[in-house]
Amino acid sequence: MIPKVEFFKSSKLRHDINSHFNPPGLTNFLGVAQVDNDLTGVRGLNFPPFGTSLSRTCGFYLDGVYFPSKNIPISFQWMPDRIIREVEVEGILFRTDTMLLDSENVLLIRFKSKNISGVKKEKKIKFQLNGGITNNLKDWANWIPPMSENNSQDFDLSRNAIIFSDKNSNAILLQSISGEIDKIDRFGIQKTLRLDPGVEDEFYFFAIAADNVSKTQMLHDKLVHKKNDLLSNNRRYWNDEIKSVFQKENSNYSGSLPVLKTENKSLEKLYYMGIMGVIYFKRDSPISCIGRSYDTLMPRYWQTVTFMWDYYLSGTVHALLDPLVMRKYLETWMKMDMHTCFGLEYISGKPVGNWYSINDHAMVMMIKEYLRWTGDFQWLQTKPDGEKSVSEYFEGYVNNYKNFMSKNGLADYGGINNLLECVSSYVHEVASLNAANIANLRYAADLYAFLGHENKSKIFLKSYPSIFKNLKDLYVEGKGFWRARQPNGSLLDVRHAYDFFTVINTIGSLLDKQHKEEMVSFFVNELKTDKWMRALSESDNDAMFSLRPDHQWNGAYPAWPSQSLIALINCGKKDLAIQWLDGLAESANQGPFGQAHFSETIMKMDSDGARKSSAEEPWICDWTCSSNGNWVDAVINGFAGIKTNLEGEITAEPKIDGLELFGINYYGKEYDLTKKGLKRKN
Repeated sequence: MIPKVEFFKSSKLRHDINSHFNPPGLTNFLGVAQVDNDLTGVRGLNFPPFGTSLSRTCGFYLDGVYFPSKNIPISFQWMPDRIIREVEVEGILFRTDTMLLDSENVLLIRFKSKNISGVKKEKKIKFQLNGGITNNLKDWANWIPPMSENNSQDFDLSRNAIIFSDKNSNAILLQSISGEIDKIDRFGIQKTLRLDPGVEDEFYFFAIAADNVSKTQMLHDKLVHKKNDLLSNNRRYWNDEIKSVFQKENSNYSGSLPVLKTENKSLEKLYYMGIMGVIYFKRDSPISCIGRSYDTLMPRYWQTVTFMWDYYLSGTVHALLDPLVMRKYLETWMKMDMHTCFGLEYISGKPVGNWYSINDHAMVMMIKEYLRWTGDFQWLQTKPDGEKSVSEYFEGYVNNYKNFMSKNGLADYGGINNLLECVSSYVHEVASLNAANIANLRYAADLYAFLGHENKSKIFLKSYPSIFKNLKDLYVEGKGFWRARQPNGSLLDVRHAYDFFTVINTIGSLLDKQHKEEMVSFFVNELKTDKWMRALSESDNDAMFSLRPDHQWNGAYPAWPSQSLIALINCGKKDLAIQWLDGLAESANQGPFGQAHFSETIMKMDSDGARKSSAEEPWICDWTCSSNGNWVDAVINGFAGIKTNLEGEITAEPKIDGLELFGINYYGKEYDLTKKGLKRKN
């Protein structure tokens, strides 16, 4: 089954102004917007290079009162192509459908009101409009987008429009309402609704960004003329987009993903929502210096930036769905200094941020994943910068741990901002990345043996046993968690999920059964919850350091439950992993997973699932994150048990009865996993 837009719809989430709520966002692959906690309000309308940062517009006033001040709960329902908001007030049912139109810098809201009171109703409504538009190519490599505080304001009465113009750049934001209105002034547009019993009224709001007024006006007139078709056209566009993800010959991508068929509806939901959580970050911006890109967060933070860590976590999706873009990213990162940044900004093509210690391991694993599915080993001999080959870069990433080696025979991976940012004890010699170094070395040994470079292979193979021996010094015997060694030699207990699943998923085959049993017991007793998990144990000494739920005691980042599922399967605990699926799937009732969800043990659930974190301080977590793709990894490599080797062999050992995958692209060939087994398509 190839899903359609309706498959992905969230539950109807009811929230008022007092709710802990991260309102949903939208994209059209050019830009993003987020609805506000309001019936019509929108914030963060950004189509690079046009930006309004996080500013709000289209705030709703009812009978002269700002609607959020009424504290009336509103229903929010996200779908890939729109967000539906509904509320009933004094016998009138209000509904808005908010969309970003395909291929245009346009936000559209269809506003519908129906009188269900049985008596005639008259309501005064106002939409308060703000500008802030800028045309800016320089300031996107930042946690929030740019805006201008120097807009002029003009009225286009023939179009019921207010036009905001930046005095410092060629940036225009036209905002208008269709149909009859009462008044336009500097604060917005006013209108009177007169509704007989049972009557429904409908009109449209448009926000259009461009570099000159005439462009916005021409596009406005075109859209008003065909307004009745815009919603159905956008639905068709998104259904076609989703369908193309799974079609090798008719794809908007350089590859495709397999179609999942299973009676386990929770697994199905997690798989397809994981895919949506990657394609929602596709950006085909005309000003990108690298062509197609994939952002990491939306709709608020780091809007034109790809973090290596998150891209790596969704590596299976990228390698299968868009391998040419993945190869381009890898070559671009090779030409950057990997130890001075966490990612790439697509407008400038320059590195962004501080060094993340994961970068070397991320590059090794992304190269591995690209080669694993494409079989493009000739690429290793190409020279992205005209000097060093991909193979040389790869060896550099594998061996770079030596530059961080301490006297203890383990790599020191720096301070808090190089690792998890909000766990002060998880610094310096940590178990996870030292285990990752072993995985890097073992893969390099296998790769070069396959390529016929036996001497290189032997060198890599001889390098990891000493690391593994020294790594054992960090383990807390009988407890299932690890310690972090500090530069002064002290060892700090760190009861963190990142060690649990990273150590198991990188070097689990080297661990003895007792240690794995202890680690699973620690995870089950201190981290796992029914609907989600904690990244850090509530019993950890660092629990009071931060309230950020992506890596602390009160919640977890979206890839940590999926990584934990893989770890459970790798420990032979498939039944435990399967039992967890139903609760996890309910946490996807809010749409694609957020940058963090709170564990349901400390924050009231939202629609039967672990609640998404707010973007506000002190939480600072965006509505969704591209590492959603790691859930696809959990299905393909975990529950479907797909195994491959360098010789081009592919096998499957499904962990769930009846699980089927159709259209697995491997080495340029297609395979189907059916109930009868894995077979190549004719």
